[in-house]
Amino acid sequence: MSDTQRMNESLKSFKGYESFRMKGEFRSEISVGVDLRADRQGNCVGTYKQNQVPDEIIIIRDRGWVRHGDKNLEETRKFAKIYMPDKLAAVDEAIKKSRGKYVEYPARDLLEAPGVFLCAFHLAFMKVPAKVSSAKEMGNPRTRGGERTIQLTHGSGAGEVSVHVPEKGGNTPRGIEFNLGDVPVLLELDEYDRPVTVKPPAPADVVQEKEVRALDLASDLPGD
Repeated sequence: MSDTQRMNESLKSFKGYESFRMKGEFRSEISVGVDLRADRQGNCVGTYKQNQVPDEIIIIRDRGWVRHGDKNLEETRKFAKIYMPDKLAAVDEAIKKSRGKYVEYPARDLLEAPGVFLCAFHLAFMKVPAKVSSAKEMGNPRTRGGERTIQLTHGSGAGEVSVHVPEKGGNTPRGIEFNLGDVPVLLELDEYDRPVTVKPPAPADVVQEKEVRALDLASDLPGD
């Protein structure tokens, strides 16, 4: 099977999955990492990192929850103390309410974050082609979990897309690389078509977005 045929078989599989786990990074100015399990029904669960600071993410169709890690909350406070001291008291109150809790948002708001956007299959992977006219092997084989893979690439620049397939045969996509806008996205893939079991946090563990608006330092606080 030619490189082009192998890549097309891999892309066909990728486009057909109902769910999978994706682990990887966005190579933007701000370091963004993800480890998410998502399906085409709008369910998503896992972690999202910005500048190596992780948050827990849960999305169930149109609702979403984020549990901010202590390090994230500490960084928010440091930022407010240095750049927005007039909002520090409100930030401290919001941190107190949200620590160890899940903050509930409309899912569309969470999906605005670059990494979390991957949960929206129909949008995030829309420009990944289902079929290519040419492909060639690029780079050196990689080893993941004891399995060596090769990279098959089509196109160049912003339109470049690559899949990683087993070196010794088979076309199951073990990874994919593409661009969202001008940002390269590199993902490892596994757990294909496994059910994504998610449930909302217990009500006692949830605070509403409006109660902790000060965590978003770009928002207008009451009395501003």
